[in-house]
Amino acid sequence: MADAAGRVCRGLQLLTGALAVALVAPGCQGFTKFKERVAEFRFSKSYEDARAEEKLAEAEGEFTAANYADARDKFKRLADNTGNPATLAERARFMQAECDRMQSNYPRAVDTYHRLLMDFPTGAHRREACARMFEISDYWLDDFRDEITTRTAAGEKGVMRWTPKWNNPLDKSRPFLVQEGRATEVLENIHTHDVTGPTADTALFWCGYVNFVRGNFDEADHFFSQLVELHPDSRWRPQAIAYAVQAKNNATGGAIYDGRKCAEALHLVQMAEATVPEITQDPAMAERMTRARFAIRFQQAEKDFETARFYERTGHPGSAVFYYELVRRRYAGTRYADLATERKEFLMRTIAEGRTPPGTDPIRVLQAKWDELMGRPNVVQPEALPTDAPTAAPTAPVRQPATLPGYNAAP
Repeated sequence: MADAAGRVCRGLQLLTGALAVALVAPGCQGFTKFKERVAEFRFSKSYEDARAEEKLAEAEGEFTAANYADARDKFKRLADNTGNPATLAERARFMQAECDRMQSNYPRAVDTYHRLLMDFPTGAHRREACARMFEISDYWLDDFRDEITTRTAAGEKGVMRWTPKWNNPLDKSRPFLVQEGRATEVLENIHTHDVTGPTADTALFWCGYVNFVRGNFDEADHFFSQLVELHPDSRWRPQAIAYAVQAKNNATGGAIYDGRKCAEALHLVQMAEATVPEITQDPAMAERMTRARFAIRFQQAEKDFETARFYERTGHPGSAVFYYELVRRRYAGTRYADLATERKEFLMRTIAEGRTPPGTDPIRVLQAKWDELMGRPNVVQPEALPTDAPTAAPTAPVRQPATLPGYNAAP
């Protein structure tokens, strides 16, 4: 009994040894595949694959045969293996994204194209990947264009705020949430990775236009200004200048805030009128620039006038007179210039009489009250402004075309 068991054990040992020798033998396909599986499992899919070129050819054959699901899995394994040559991995990643695109899984395709651009920023497929991303984002923006056309036809003007909506969760061609945001994100990535590409200027313009329509004037100003500065030969440049001027003027928040945006907008208007013939030769664009210039100057006049009123209110008549004179000289012909003239004459008269308004300075107010109590009034109360004085500067009108000229909306 013991001899029989020993013979069985020795037979199993010999069989195991023979199998090991067969696996270790040079050229054994079973051992090669076993090594690949072990390396893929234990070493984070990074190993030197001797059959990488062969696998790539097999995956491309699957792609040609329209077997996109299986081809995608093979391309993904090749691209994830960092031990493969860079050119092969780039090709595999691009083809992985192409498989997603052919299956109309556009959100996943866009993410894969972007990963390709991040891993291989100067690769051979960079421009082609950006072109594919632009086609997909343009397809997603069709819903935005249809919405703006419908709301404009219904008589809605000004800022058209975003309204939440959810796509069909079974539709893989669109993001389920925030489709508009995903589209602008993709367009911004296109310009980042291919700033000199054929679609870079159009991508910037649509990023700015979407933000402009939705009332995000700071973001719109950023994108339009980039287009004006980085793409002087773009067909979108004249319209981008006009939108940038309006975005800068509307982004200030009013005359009480920082006035540098207004100054930038005025400089841009002057530059456009001097160097962009498409604006000066088009009556509609020229009128738009003129209205924008008046809106900017009106807001600047209000800011300087309110500064003068602040100094007058706080009991600094000399500074108030200086700013009132500034308003008179800079903004002649405006309502603020007339008001500044009246206030300046009033202050000059009271200063000459030695009776200046105390303002809101508590020390001067107490002194004025004491002098009045002692029968020595030497101050005068400031006159009220006329009731028809403007209190807020009108902002540049927010207008947008229902359809942009010279652009084919179809992806």
